[in-house]
Amino acid sequence: MELDDIHRQMIELLRAEGRISINALAERLGISRSNAYQRLERLIDAGVITGFGARISPPAVGLGIAALVFVTIKQRLWDEFLEGLRHIPELEYYAVTTGEHDCMLLVRSADVAGIHTLVSFELAQWQSIESTETVFLMDEDWFTSDIPAARNTAETETPAVGVTRFVRSRAHPQASAEKRR
Repeated sequence: MELDDIHRQMIELLRAEGRISINALAERLGISRSNAYQRLERLIDAGVITGFGARISPPAVGLGIAALVFVTIKQRLWDEFLEGLRHIPELEYYAVTTGEHDCMLLVRSADVAGIHTLVSFELAQWQSIESTETVFLMDEDWFTSDIPAARNTAETETPAVGVTRFVRSRAHPQASAEKRR
């Protein structure tokens, strides 16, 4: 589905105010109520809008600790690993990644002991997991990225260039001195 400026504005309004009524949405967009409703239905049917929900404060519902668990997978056991993710109640989000680790899990628990139990006693038993590295989150905030403006199809496409892995480390002063010898 190609998004026009009205679609983009509609998505931005819904991201900011998910409970806005169709009437208010139409008014803010300067379109009719039926046009707003049809556009919203098209966005949902096309999979552009995948759902509606409430954003919560995790600490307010008893999930005071969050951690990123970086996982290295035994490559032949990906299907087993992905199936196992469905059964982790602490899991909020996961992403397959490039670089040193294969996957990142965002997990939440009431306390550090809950994360420790998950990683050290549950995930450690999974045959599909080679290793894990856990990083506790000290503070967090959520932002939404801007939706890119419509591109002029007459413009020449520039190929995307990216880095799949970037590692920066500081060598220990003693190690650096030994290297120079």
